[in-house]
Amino acid sequence: MIRLISIKNFRSISNQAFKAEEITTFVGRNDAGKSNVLRALNLFFNGQTDHNQSFNFENDHNKYAPKYNQRAQEIVIELALKLPKSYRKNLTLDYVYWKKVWREEGVRNDYEESGLCTIRNNQIQKRTKGFPPRSKIPYLLNAIDFEYIPATKDWNYFQNLQIKLYDSLANLSDQGLHQSASSFEEEINAHVQELTQAIDNEFSGSNMVKLPKNLRSIFGALEFNSDEIPLTRRGDGIKIRHIPMILSFIASRKQKAAKRNTIKPQIWAFEEPENNVEFLSCFELNRQLIEAAINYTQILITTHSPAIYAIGSSEKLPSNVKTTSYYVGQKDNATFVSQTDEKALHGNMGFLQLIAPIVEDKRKEWDQREKEYIQTQENLKNKLSKTKLPHLFLEGKSDKKVFGCLLKAKGLNDKVHIFVPSNASNGANSAADRLQAFHLLQKHVKPKDKLQALIILDNDDAGKKASDTLDDAVASKHIKRFLLKPNDDLKAMFKVGGLNINTDLERLMPPSLWQLAKTKGWVELVDDHYEKLTECGRKKLCNDNISFDDLISKLSEHQKDLLNYRFTDEGKDALSRHIESSQDEALIHALLEAFKEPLDIIENFLLAPSKTQ
Repeated sequence: MIRLISIKNFRSISNQAFKAEEITTFVGRNDAGKSNVLRALNLFFNGQTDHNQSFNFENDHNKYAPKYNQRAQEIVIELALKLPKSYRKNLTLDYVYWKKVWREEGVRNDYEESGLCTIRNNQIQKRTKGFPPRSKIPYLLNAIDFEYIPATKDWNYFQNLQIKLYDSLANLSDQGLHQSASSFEEEINAHVQELTQAIDNEFSGSNMVKLPKNLRSIFGALEFNSDEIPLTRRGDGIKIRHIPMILSFIASRKQKAAKRNTIKPQIWAFEEPENNVEFLSCFELNRQLIEAAINYTQILITTHSPAIYAIGSSEKLPSNVKTTSYYVGQKDNATFVSQTDEKALHGNMGFLQLIAPIVEDKRKEWDQREKEYIQTQENLKNKLSKTKLPHLFLEGKSDKKVFGCLLKAKGLNDKVHIFVPSNASNGANSAADRLQAFHLLQKHVKPKDKLQALIILDNDDAGKKASDTLDDAVASKHIKRFLLKPNDDLKAMFKVGGLNINTDLERLMPPSLWQLAKTKGWVELVDDHYEKLTECGRKKLCNDNISFDDLISKLSEHQKDLLNYRFTDEGKDALSRHIESSQDEALIHALLEAFKEPLDIIENFLLAPSKTQ
């Protein structure tokens, strides 16, 4: 693997030398010249600079390079590579130097040099000229597979990658691939037999459809499908995450195809892997890169992202995989490469300035939550000192009005205390915090004096997450949690599959209230069909080639309302006030039926403590 890189007069790099490890990251701002490091290496190994771009001395030579009389302008790139153990036997030096020179007419093969050496203070020392007789080191150097992954990873790049995939497979399974191709040809010819016979009759020949002997172009047109969705239609971030896996597969196939005891070194130069990859997924991408490094692939990366340059501190990184980081900047029109650490990079890249406001906002948020928590505890202490009623915890004031009305209808309103302070925050997390405070206050109460408590939460993502935080609290036999259960309408919608629907208080309301809500403007229309579908539902439309209207065609009008509309915050409040003030017996009866299960739990658990003792 490469252990020292020296670049002279390539683009913005005047004269820089620096070490490399199994994973080396180059971090810098735009136009600092970090990409020129990887492009110089691409020139060295592949004879190109950018992806599929040939060397051009006028463009690629450093325009600020000093000029000397009777001396040609040139680009010099020199590497020092550490030999594998099997190649170091009977040698006194462990490293190889390899130097190439480019002038206006192109690469000067007569100036290429290589031999054994050692490294000290970022310099190549103790050079030998050439290698010992019958040495296999030249074959090793020529076997290095250097893969340059450009910053813009368009579909042309992926097609080239798939062609390389074919090349790696062809060496191992060429016969099998062509046998499959022959079967495919026979199938095609069976379908176009009428056409080929007509051509034969017209031109007196024997015609048939044949695939090319070299299947590279066909492999380039193939598509990776996930759940029947082709890679071309996936997000750029998903495409990029495929690259390390494909390259690793190619490397493994090339190594298998190599002669026994022959090593095929792999080096990746990965430009800005974070492009179009969401921040959290960058850590997964890091894991993939680390796995590749563990399997003897050297990786050089340019990046702006702290999620990528933090790879050196990843818990997934084994001790035998070394990393190093460089800050790349510009001074006096020349790129410099300076070894650094993650903490310094945060400052140089402005990451600390970026997260400082976020940290401050989070601190304020936590301070506010702590104040609310303390206030909740104080309120509970006061309430518990004045009442010995069982406590019902709900998500917000609208829920309190609805359940207060229903408990009143059943004659239970004076037997249960609904704890939702008037100044409290709404939401599942706030309700869970209030129950946690209740649980802590009750811990030191004598068993005979403990009060019953029940929390009712919407059965949505927020409700489920809040419910998961209550495991310790509900371990007490005096505390219970309940997630709202779907009614028949919601069950029918779940059976359709792929609809983004949750069981919450409003969706359990009778159809008459939904009609009223539409009339009063308490609900808003969800215009985007995409928002009404889960990831599974979106795939279903794509794979089954059906429309959104086809998908929901069997739903009733009320069920479609549950999907196509949602209550606004003001609408929820208006709805709860309407229920609270209603004298409509039929409506109250319908509500009692709609919320029968949570009301039964209130009666059987909160109001029957003897059953739990």
